[in-house]
Amino acid sequence: MNPAQPTYDAQYFIDFFEAIPDERWITGYFDSGSPTKHCASGHIGFHMNRSGYEKGEALFELIGSSVAELNDGKHPKYQQSTPKARILAALRDIRDKEDK
Repeated sequence: MNPAQPTYDAQYFIDFFEAIPDERWITGYFDSGSPTKHCASGHIGFHMNRSGYEKGEALFELIGSSVAELNDGKHPKYQQSTPKARILAALRDIRDKEDK
């Protein structure tokens, strides 16, 4: 029997990204060459054919193609001080719209 597939909604990603410390986030690249420092896409393994493809598709479906812009501080609506804060702010906005 296969375990139940998680629901990759905004709250799933909020919980996932909240657990990652700020110092493990980077901008401009998927990863820093370190096994622990990544951008939002890198944290879910969505690059270089890693295992995060399904999660990555779900994240891009929620946020759109602006994941990198959000992470890197280039999205005009989300100018929080860290990549983590920007991604979380966008996801919370999406969640709040879903809840209405």
